[in-house]
Amino acid sequence: MTIIKLAAAAAALCTALPALSADLKSGTYETTGKGNNGPVVVKTTIDDNKIKSIEVVQNSETPMIGETAVKTLPGKIVERQSLSVDDVAGATNSSKAIKQAVLEALKKAGGDASSLKEKTVAKAATKNEDKTTDLLVIGAGGSGMAAAIEAKSKGLNVILIEKLPMVGGTTALSSTAFNAGGSKVQMKMDKPYTADDYYKKLKGKGEDDASLRKLADLSGPAADWLVDMGADLGRVINGSQHTPKDGGALGSMLVPVMKKKLDELGIVPLTSTKADELYMHNGRVDSVKVSNENGHYIIHAKGVILATGGFASNPKFVAQYTPMWAGFPSTASRGATGDGIVLAEKVGGTTDKMGLAGPQTVAYNTGNGAISLTNVRYNGAILVNDEGNRFVNELSLTPILGKAIKDQKGGHAFLIFDQASIDRAALMKKYKAAGYFTEAATIEELAKKLGINPQNLEKTVALYRKGMDDGVDHEFGRKDSRFSRIDKAPYYGAKISPASQTTYGGVKIDLDARAVDKNNKPIPGLYASGEAAAQYGQGVSIGVILGKLAADTAAEDIT
Repeated sequence: MTIIKLAAAAAALCTALPALSADLKSGTYETTGKGNNGPVVVKTTIDDNKIKSIEVVQNSETPMIGETAVKTLPGKIVERQSLSVDDVAGATNSSKAIKQAVLEALKKAGGDASSLKEKTVAKAATKNEDKTTDLLVIGAGGSGMAAAIEAKSKGLNVILIEKLPMVGGTTALSSTAFNAGGSKVQMKMDKPYTADDYYKKLKGKGEDDASLRKLADLSGPAADWLVDMGADLGRVINGSQHTPKDGGALGSMLVPVMKKKLDELGIVPLTSTKADELYMHNGRVDSVKVSNENGHYIIHAKGVILATGGFASNPKFVAQYTPMWAGFPSTASRGATGDGIVLAEKVGGTTDKMGLAGPQTVAYNTGNGAISLTNVRYNGAILVNDEGNRFVNELSLTPILGKAIKDQKGGHAFLIFDQASIDRAALMKKYKAAGYFTEAATIEELAKKLGINPQNLEKTVALYRKGMDDGVDHEFGRKDSRFSRIDKAPYYGAKISPASQTTYGGVKIDLDARAVDKNNKPIPGLYASGEAAAQYGQGVSIGVILGKLAADTAAEDIT
């Protein structure tokens, strides 16, 4: 009896003790993780039970966003010999893809994450010191970068800060176009597209007011400014939309161009640095309390531009101000949380147009986050519901289109298109390679794969083809982006739904981007640009145009 009890106790003890980790088999392992935009292929070299190196050999992650994780995370994992390192803020999906791939390598080597012996990495002590400059730009998305570049060209000393670890903001995620009228590219077209033409288009987005007129007038010169900087905006579609010549994503091209210009001008963005509070002295905003991993410090400035983006990624603000889109995912930058609004209100600023938003109408769930498929819509696709019927003009204004999709059964719809659309743009090919599209040899087969009524979809496509032949959209009068009869096999489809993306409400400004108080009087030293400002328009264009304008105004005011 005693022997039996001792044996049982020993067995229980063995069960309670953790199993010893097996030695890792040395070698180089190529594995894959699921990134934000597709597969992330990683080579992990293991030797002597340690990770010696991690190399990302293939990825299609967004430049300046996922790219930041690709550049920094492997080194941190190797340094700590652990997968328990923090994800790169703003690049969570890319970070997780790299970790997933490294974990698969550890498994191939006969172990897992617990097989590594984690190292303690001492944090270097760095003391913050207060800084002084002519102009402080808060936020390094498209608007903040434009403001910093323009201000430096005007002879101002500039400090540019960004709360995320990388620059680019929502601009980096833009897949479509820079909208303008009167650019050099447009004026050379067979049918020139002018600032007046663009103003007429903008009027459909909001009030017929002076701010839209000014936005239109400044848009062409802003496009030329970007082109002179090196931006590829040589392809114009639908009158106002400047895109890269190969049909690639706007943001993936534009943000690196602007970052290169910052580098040339010697402007080093202070990333992972957040603005916490604006300070006033003698009625003027003249300093900002900021924080980073080392604590707080003060930046003294003669002028401050709020270029902090919109609030589409702040669920609380979305529910409060644009409740129609509450609960939907955001395709804006993670940093688009309305920081500028909070900062401005504390020094007497006020807001305007807070209830107005331009949703992302065709967001696709990759299984690892939502991305915009607007490029698909602009390259000839039609939208149908579960019954296989079109229900709206696919080129309607985004609030109208977003609501129309939201009101369909299940709050979703399907983009339907063909090989001709794929062939039009590099980004379309990239999306196909990433596996975002369902493919079929016939319309009937595509409908069945997507769960759409096959007979209705065939009728819908046949009617659309007739409209293409007749030169008129018989159902909804669509005039733009009619590039395909949807008759070139194979055929493609993608299930989409709306998402929160562009917010037009923000800090109220005058016509020169000065922040104003409740009496519409400018607050000395304070400016707002991009989605941080209350301004109708179109995303990237609002950002660049107002960023440049705010810098010009600040240069006049403080020099």
